[in-house]
Amino acid sequence: MKKWFSKLEWSAFLTLLGVVALFSTAIAVTLIAPGYIDPSWQRPSSTYQVQMYEVSDPNVYFSTANPGRWGLQYVYHLKDGFTLMAFRESPLVRLLADPELEPYVTRLNDEELKLTTRVLLLRRPSESEEIRNLQNQLQMAWKQEHPEQEFPPHFDILELFDPEKKEAFALGETDGIVEHWIDNHFTIIGQKPTYTTSKGVIYVNNPKEYTVSESNYLGSKYWLYNENGEPIENLHELKSGKLGFLSRQELIQKGEDIYRVEGCWYCHTDQTRTLVQDTVLNGSSDFPAPPSSASEYIFQRVTFPGTRRIGPDLSRVGVKRPHRDWHISHFWSPKTESLGSIMPSFKHFFDNDPAGTLPHPYTIPNYRFEAIFHYLMTKGTRITPPTQAWWQGKDPIHTIDIIEGR
Repeated sequence: MKKWFSKLEWSAFLTLLGVVALFSTAIAVTLIAPGYIDPSWQRPSSTYQVQMYEVSDPNVYFSTANPGRWGLQYVYHLKDGFTLMAFRESPLVRLLADPELEPYVTRLNDEELKLTTRVLLLRRPSESEEIRNLQNQLQMAWKQEHPEQEFPPHFDILELFDPEKKEAFALGETDGIVEHWIDNHFTIIGQKPTYTTSKGVIYVNNPKEYTVSESNYLGSKYWLYNENGEPIENLHELKSGKLGFLSRQELIQKGEDIYRVEGCWYCHTDQTRTLVQDTVLNGSSDFPAPPSSASEYIFQRVTFPGTRRIGPDLSRVGVKRPHRDWHISHFWSPKTESLGSIMPSFKHFFDNDPAGTLPHPYTIPNYRFEAIFHYLMTKGTRITPPTQAWWQGKDPIHTIDIIEGR
């Protein structure tokens, strides 16, 4: 009996030792090993990803462009010593500047892009004989260079000026999803922002002063962009009731909440698995996509990897389906864009839906759609800068070799 108990104690000890070893191995495999195998699991995937979430999203704002109609206007919040700006000529844009501000202008044939965090803005100069003469000279030169074209284009002539403010607001010219990015041949004049790296920076191109004037629509007063209007004084005024702007960061966070509450994660995964069919499905026609990495989710408050694919995976939807009109049609009536789809209609994402979700506290038309759309547009679009193809050279499971039988 004593001998049997001694064997039992030794067996229990070995069992306990095995459990501890198994538990320690699991921790090492899931928490420690990935950092040595793929360091990107523990840090952002790129400086572009960091700057989009931390620099750009909180300072790009949205509101309605036309009350009662579809459309958005975008506004940049420019901060002295923080926001990088470029004042660059193009074939159809010419800039006027006083001698003091001339060093900040990138002329048409300059190879190096000049950037600055000094708050400067562009505006349309007052009509004058000098401006008309310059326009005529540019059009004459265009005719000489393009004799095959009968009518020369109209050149956009803008004036660079100093608003003498520490913060200002500029009219956005992007689609609200992708920002201007440069990773070589650029110079920063004056103070450099803390997020500046040699790998590249996000910047605002040719910021025009955002000014507003009062307008009337169906008896209600609105303040809309007008070149001859009044400038915005501070962020509170931009976000207040008369303008009601929301930042892209706020929209993305609302979109994440909508994705969670509506149960989108139940039918859609948000991960490219380490399977050939996944890397092929989410890649381009020539290159497979890399499997999802933890670094893609580090700026999300809640992650939705998912386990069921009743609908397609969404981890690269920002790359594969970047068009707003497609998503508008798809959310309103999924079968119009995806034949045979069993996805329900989400007409309640739109203001004129039969579910009667009006009124809402935001001036953004169809703000539920805009929120989830901007959230989905972060999927796959921020892994690397737009100057790089994130899927090239990142094929750890050797998909092409498998497909070609090597």
